[in-house]
Amino acid sequence: MNDAVLAIPAGRIPHLGVARPAVSSAHLELGAWWAGSRLFVLACAAAAQVAGWPQARWHPSLVHHPLTLLGSWDALWYGIVAAHGYLLIPGQFSDPAFFPLLPIVEHAFATLGVPVLVTGAIAANLGLLVGLLALYELGRTMLPERDARRAALYLAVFPYSFVFSMAYPEGLAVAAVAGAALLALRGRWVGAGLCVAAATLARPQGVFLALPLAAIAWQRWGAMPERERTRAVAALLAGPAALVSFSLYLWHLLGRPLAWSQAEVAWGRSFSLLGPVRAVHQLLLAPSHHESWLFRDAAFCALYLLLLAVARRAGISWAWILCGGAMVLLPLTSGTFTSDGRFGLLALPVFWGLAVVGRNAWANRILLALGPALLAVAVFTIHTHYP
Repeated sequence: MNDAVLAIPAGRIPHLGVARPAVSSAHLELGAWWAGSRLFVLACAAAAQVAGWPQARWHPSLVHHPLTLLGSWDALWYGIVAAHGYLLIPGQFSDPAFFPLLPIVEHAFATLGVPVLVTGAIAANLGLLVGLLALYELGRTMLPERDARRAALYLAVFPYSFVFSMAYPEGLAVAAVAGAALLALRGRWVGAGLCVAAATLARPQGVFLALPLAAIAWQRWGAMPERERTRAVAALLAGPAALVSFSLYLWHLLGRPLAWSQAEVAWGRSFSLLGPVRAVHQLLLAPSHHESWLFRDAAFCALYLLLLAVARRAGISWAWILCGGAMVLLPLTSGTFTSDGRFGLLALPVFWGLAVVGRNAWANRILLALGPALLAVAVFTIHTHYP
């Protein structure tokens, strides 16, 4: 397969010839795995709460809440933004560090009387369902159907996939990332641009979608009418435009257009070109500073990069590999590996690489057994350190 992002092997061109049913057996299977994995996460979270471990570290407002684990850590801050808006307090933890898409959704439903935590958890779970289906359809354009199906299935049971059941933005973001590329492939550039903007307002890594979308537009450019070219360019610029719009809003509200970056400093993040060096240095000092969770996130970072290499060898285009690599490595410019395991979930080629590994029957069995086991461990240890 060549490097073109649209390289579709003969015999696997979707939507040509006999039309596929609107809801295929693959969609039903993925829906079942989505439901099963989400119920599994909920059951593990409920078990952890019944066991009362580690209750001493639970936020007081959530000790008796049925969604304790799913509404902890950053979920509390997103809820604060939804309820009260942004406020920058230099030198202290403050909420401009949290991007606005999830709070916008939570606030909208709060006006209808729905608690922000409930909205956040439902949005995350439904976002994952949309993301799984879009990831499958997207994968079919680049890999055999079985690989595309396994990639989505592995995402559902991946150890870090518990965040797709928390009131976190990753569920919305993964749906927007996969949806943007799928819509661009189908020539629906307005929808693709909206998805890019949504992905960026959920997580800043969304700006890197410009790489695969640019590859799609480049390959089709000669056959595009002028109006479609304009829409394609607009979709490519949607990510930076979303970042600029958020900065302009913060400038209007707080007088500081980069308040979101300045707020990160209090959270132990300071973006610079030397950030990755500082991240490695922090990792080396982790044992003496009692920061063992850094090894978890560093291990996932290394795993993601390895799987990107596997995906490249399987024929996934450089545009996608660079996009995935940027999504994994961008957080390191903040000077820490913390949460990179979560942020890397948006690097879709990682799961195409994992699907290629799963072509081996034994590897597939191990992944399907190990994934839920590690997922359960991850849920029970949510409160040892924020994901």
